[in-house]
Amino acid sequence: MPHTYASIFIHCVFSTKDRAPRIPPDCTSELHAYLAGIAKSEGFSLLAAGGTADHIHLLLTLPPAYALAQAVQKL
Repeated sequence: MPHTYASIFIHCVFSTKDRAPRIPPDCTSELHAYLAGIAKSEGFSLLAAGGTADHIHLLLTLPPAYALAQAVQKL
């Protein structure tokens, strides 16, 4: 019986409005933990998070049946 394995990695970038520096450096770890908690509760994983004061980079892994648009909407 054949088995199928899927590994879907998504690099997602969120920006602040007008790329204004609105993300304080002392809050980034809390923000990343918050986003990881949302991802975990929704059934996908946040592997890495980073960014600067005006945007956030996220590396997500999604199950094959999970729509990318749905994951981004939840985050």
